[in-house]
Formats: sequence, structure tokens, C-alpha cells
Amino acid sequence: MRDEIRAAATRLFGVRGLGAVTLQEIADELGVSKAALYHYFPNKDALVRAIFEDWARVGVDRIDAVVALDEPASVRLRRMIELHVLGLTRDLDLYRLGFRDEDQLPDGAREVFAKFKRDVDSAVRTVVREGVASGEFLPVDPKIAGFAAIGMCNWMFKWYRPDGEYEAHELAAMLARFALGGLLRRDHPPAGAPGAALDRAALIAEMAADLQREVDALRAAVHHQNVGNPSAPHRTPEPSQGEQS
Repeated sequence: MRDEIRAAATRLFGVRGLGAVTLQEIADELGVSKAALYHYFPNKDALVRAIFEDWARVGVDRIDAVVALDEPASVRLRRMIELHVLGLTRDLDLYRLGFRDEDQLPDGAREVFAKFKRDVDSAVRTVVREGVASGEFLPVDPKIAGFAAIGMCNWMFKWYRPDGEYEAHELAAMLARFALGGLLRRDHPPAGAPGAALDRAALIAEMAADLQREVDALRAAVHHQNVGNPSAPHRTPEPSQGEQS
């Protein structure tokens, strides 16, 4: 029942905002009495704290387990970003609540959420720092690189939709490639077992292929629009830089 209460509350908070939802509305969503909620949580603040504490504990434990793996930095960083993205898409309402309404969170929940962000940032910086020290990554500032990698993932709460063009695991792999593409040294051989870590040239090739698919989709959309509306002025998409050369 505690899990059901947390899930229903998170759903309502994510859609309507923290301040707009009452315990009575959560009880109505579950089809139980308000008194039944008090058996598990004495008030709304305690419920919000419990939601964030459970979620943060699981998320940090997963990230820490990856940091501790005996794997090259590139492998661990890729897994961390993929885990982070999959966690965000799975708990989208909770991420949206945390990032959008952080200033409205009760003190305990706000502290838990802030610590979760710090722990994830620290874990990513640790792996980037190790990759730089080993020569696997370019000599970058681990703090800035970590903020860039996690920041592009966190911003998904603004634009990700479960019914969008890409599945969650596809987005996770895509964002991991973007991060690694800017870190891996071209002259550093892939570490570990064959195929365990992609070299920088392969990552760039994959990103170029992704971009080309986007260009093809845009061209198809323009063509469809012109066919469906003969009176619209015909525009030929500008050739890409690669095609011009």
C-alpha cells in the first residue's frame, strides 16, 4: 500500500504540481479514505520525503555500483549515463517534480534531492577524472565535463515524451555516445575486451549517421508538405556541408 500511495502521489504531483495536490485527492485517486493515508504517512511533507528518499537511495546505489566496476572509464561512463537516462524516463514525474518544483519541496525532500544530484555529479566526475589520468580521455576539466554530460540528461524532463519517436533505451545510447564523443582520445586504443568501448572515430561516425537520419526525415517531411499542398512554394532543402564538399 505504501508503494501504491507513493506512485499515485508522484503521478499527481508531476502533472499538477506539488502545491496543487492534497492528501484527500491522493486518497480519492486510490479509492481509499484519507484516514488510511494517515496510517502510512502523518502528513503530505512526510509522504514527499519518503518518495524522494526511496528513489534517491536506489538511484545512487546503482550509479555507485557502476563506478566500482573493474572496467575502463569509457565503459563505466557510458553505463552511468544510460542508467541515468533510463531512470529519468522511468520516473519522469519524479524528475519533473524535483527539477521544476524544487523550491516547493519540504525541507527534508529538498535536501535529499540536492544530495542525490551532488552524488551523481561526484560519481561522474570521478570516472571522468580516472579516464583523463589513464589517458583514455582528453585532458578536460572533470567538473565541467561531468556537468555537461549529466546536464544534457537532466534536461530531458522538459522535452522527453514516452510516446515520442525514440524508445528510452535508444535515447540512453544516443546521449552516451554524445558524451563519449567529446571525451575519448583518438590516439588511445579501446580498453578492455573487443567491442567493450567504442573508439572516438566510431562514436563520431554513429553520431553522423544519427544526424543524417534526421536530415532525411526533414526532407521527407518537406516533400510530403509540398505534395499535400501544391500551392505552397517549393523549397529544396539546402545541401549539408558534407554534400557541398
